[in-house]
Amino acid sequence: MHNHSIFQHLRYLSPLLIPFFFFFAGGILLAVLQSIGIGLPFPYEGGVLDSYKELLTPYMLRSFLLSIKVGAFAALFSVALGTILAIGLWRMPALLQQAGVIYKIPLILPHLAVGFIVFFFWAKSGLISSAMFHAGITGSPQDFPSILFGSDGWGMIIAYTYKQIPFALLMSYASLKRLDMCLLETAYMLGATRWKAFCAVTYPHIRSVVHSTFCILFLFGFGAFEIPFLLGGSSPAMLSIEAYNLYFRKELYHRPQAMAILIGIFVFSVTFLTLYLRAVTPKRPEEMHD
Repeated sequence: MHNHSIFQHLRYLSPLLIPFFFFFAGGILLAVLQSIGIGLPFPYEGGVLDSYKELLTPYMLRSFLLSIKVGAFAALFSVALGTILAIGLWRMPALLQQAGVIYKIPLILPHLAVGFIVFFFWAKSGLISSAMFHAGITGSPQDFPSILFGSDGWGMIIAYTYKQIPFALLMSYASLKRLDMCLLETAYMLGATRWKAFCAVTYPHIRSVVHSTFCILFLFGFGAFEIPFLLGGSSPAMLSIEAYNLYFRKELYHRPQAMAILIGIFVFSVTFLTLYLRAVTPKRPEEMHD
């Protein structure tokens, strides 16, 4: 009876599952095949794993570490600031909470628009540089530190943080709206400070949302393309840019390596998600006993 119910649900979902499986699984399969030299529009003379060996070169490892840095720092800043702002918004009177929906504006902006906004503010000829020059802080706009297009990735981190804070705020705020205020009032009555009440009541309530949001934002920043294309450096570049350059801007024989990068991004994302969620998910008492 239970299996029959499962098959019924799968039948109802089949109009969505079949196209998803066809395009997603088909794309992954095609990338795997081309990464080992099968299904290419030219004769492939390399070995089966040659494209994957190229991923272990020092340059590609630096690109991998840069992608991790950008994704991790942007996600960490976004989740931390978004959670703080969500708690502040949640504590406001209802009327001010309704006015606080202005924070959703960056959510509707395309990443390309966010990239141009960051460029407008943080470039050497940007608004902040000009303001510091007119304030006498710098001798000329060119004295402003080079934040964008560098190999350290801070321009991309700023852009992703600006774009992702509203998402983290939205997720945490939605979870806080379901928190019973009586729990906090009880904690205060028992002598808890605001910090202890946060650690004992508020954070445990939003903990799973915070971790899920971090995973989403980290993996998105790790493998995304638009912001690195606009604000990233050229050496090393983010993995997504390396794959794009190898596939579209170099000779055809580089295509297996581009596909190997995409498969590497996919495998890393699945592995990270599995290990991270396993590490942060509270164990049940019977699991701890085992």
